[in-house]
Amino acid sequence: MTRDRAQRSLIVAAMLAVACGCGGCSHHNRMKDVVDAFDDGDFSKAHSQMQPVWEKYHDEAVDAVIFDLEQGTIARAAGQWDASILAFDESWNRMEPYLDIAADTKVTEEVAAAMTNQSVRTYRGTTYDRILACTYQAMNYLQIGDPAKAGVEFVRARRWQEDAVDRERARIDQENQEWRDANEREGAKYQPQSTLDSPEFREKLDAAYQPMAQFQGYADYEVPFATWMRGVFYLGRGAPGDYEQARQCFARTAGMLGKHGGAQVAGDALLASDLAGGRAPQRLCYIVLESGLAPSRKELRIDIPLFLPGVPYVGAAFPQLEYHASAIDGFHARVGSQAPSSTILTDVDSIVTVDFRNRLPAIILATLVSSASKAAVSYALYAGSQNASRSQNGGSAAGVLAVLYLASVLYQVAVNNADLRTWESLPKQFWYARVYLPPTGGEIDITLADGTAIGSVRPTDEMVSVVYLKSVAPGTPLAVHTFGIPRQ
Repeated sequence: MTRDRAQRSLIVAAMLAVACGCGGCSHHNRMKDVVDAFDDGDFSKAHSQMQPVWEKYHDEAVDAVIFDLEQGTIARAAGQWDASILAFDESWNRMEPYLDIAADTKVTEEVAAAMTNQSVRTYRGTTYDRILACTYQAMNYLQIGDPAKAGVEFVRARRWQEDAVDRERARIDQENQEWRDANEREGAKYQPQSTLDSPEFREKLDAAYQPMAQFQGYADYEVPFATWMRGVFYLGRGAPGDYEQARQCFARTAGMLGKHGGAQVAGDALLASDLAGGRAPQRLCYIVLESGLAPSRKELRIDIPLFLPGVPYVGAAFPQLEYHASAIDGFHARVGSQAPSSTILTDVDSIVTVDFRNRLPAIILATLVSSASKAAVSYALYAGSQNASRSQNGGSAAGVLAVLYLASVLYQVAVNNADLRTWESLPKQFWYARVYLPPTGGEIDITLADGTAIGSVRPTDEMVSVVYLKSVAPGTPLAVHTFGIPRQ
């Protein structure tokens, strides 16, 4: 083998190795067996499938947080509290530096993503990821009888929400600017605005993303369930000042929900106000249903106009939300003469969609810059090989450039993937109802909206207790857990 051939072989091998590394198994592919079991309602099997996946990938810096989050919720559904606590602890340790201090993006990652794809960026968690991770962890600690640590987690969830407003506004502006800077650093002649202004491109984007316009999120990036659950915690503790904190949480949640469930939560706020005013507490239980699955992501491929010499169009991959319609819409509960129907507490579809919609302009810009950068490199190699082949002494150089061009095309295809990472084991909706209980004992008969009878569930003995239901789809098994909130 000649030196030139050996050099070309090494170059091709190196580029293909990088391509395989960047375009390898996605988060969704790694989770496939886990998700299949989880979708069937077999939470124990899902956890047994998830444990080795988590152990293999949770220390990978780029994807660690997303695997921590998946492990946390799947272990919770299976009743594996220690495993869930460990996973959410690790997610906190990785995300906590971004609370008030660290930036959510790094210039070095943006440069790398420009020549590969956005999945090389470290997953640091969305706002709702961070709030819900702490809320789930708080419930884990209540489940094992550690209300002090639960209180810490509820405070962390509140801090993430407070941090979200300014951070989210700044993040969007920062990411847009960083991608424009990355484009300039590469010396590209590509102008993303030319593509964004193209009627052809806008038509394709509108067809793909316009359905998201129907979703309305909640004020200030809040997750109503998290704020409400914090209120339940303070209501159950019953120490001086706790009832007022509970009232504030409930009142805030009622305001977020408005006519869609706000009236029932306003009743919780009135109850907390009465208790703060001296009313004797009465034993009660909240029933919560996690139903369905939050949106996942799928890949959308569009040929985009670049308006570059020699490269008029190039294929680009964008993420698109995929909604899951199969979910149980609430339940009915009965205790004695009480027979309340559930009220929707949080529409997770709306939260995920609004967050995605807010991030979408930066995602589109990043994808355009990345696709243009790779296409420009390929065209430069192609043009160079053609020029060299016409040169009298350019045969060897032409061969090297031709091989590099082929490798660059293969590389571009391999890394032309959208970032599909999202917390796939979140529910589609949270529902709840409130019932009063006798001073001791008491059982709650629960029937799901699809007619499935759960039967009688015995709450814990605390003054405020929770019956927690987890259902992925109608006709599948569900998890039933109970915990109480010890009074201070």
